Amino acid sequence: MQTMNCLTVAEVVEKLGITRASVHDLLRSGQLTAVGQAGRTLLIDRSSVERLAAAGTRRGRAWTAKTAWAALALLSGQNPTWISSSEKSRLKSRLRELDANAVCVLARNKDKTIRFRATPDGLTALTDHLIASGASAMRDEETADTFGMSGGSGIAEGYVMAGDARALAEAFGLVEDPDGNAIIHEVEIADAFTEGRVPVAAIAVDLMGSLAARERSAGQRVINELLHV
Repeated sequence: MQTMNCLTVAEVVEKLGITRASVHDLLRSGQLTAVGQAGRTLLIDRSSVERLAAAGTRRGRAWTAKTAWAALALLSGQNPTWISSSEKSRLKSRLRELDANAVCVLARNKDKTIRFRATPDGLTALTDHLIASGASAMRDEETADTFGMSGGSGIAEGYVMAGDARALAEAFGLVEDPDGNAIIHEVEIADAFTEGRVPVAAIAVDLMGSLAARERSAGQRVINELLHV
């Protein structure tokens, strides 16, 4: 079964070349979005599948959230104090073997992503409660220069602690929408956000999850540059 905006689990398995179990893992992490059921058939938002397909998939176990944030911190020139020295050493060696697409896929468990639709006023108010990432991070001049992009507009994307997304949705009248203009990433590891900023490597990974080719390309370029510093 297939509609214009939805795919079944079987269709996602075929499109991404992954197992049914992996599809359900991606649904739990928020990287794929379930939009309802037709009888007993689970329907998955097509856009969320396209975003994942654009970023690339890879067989094998993804990093845990702790390891993913440690890897992104290392790439960003930060010291991930939440892992041991031996773990850092092994992770540094692992990173030398990877490219941007592999980093993006291995880091897929770093957060739970929920997308909402917000009014212009709601979007403006929400921005002040997020640690900016993706296109929204381009409002910072230094970050925009790193990625070669202009300041983001018409979208709010950023990080909050686990459980905060629903509270923000209620406060600002956000409606859950797989193609929405408000992208909230929930995390459980606060230590990764030095001085209230998202590590540049995490911003790059989030851009690689965009359907916009220019944003994906910018994110991929920056990750590859960081891998070869």
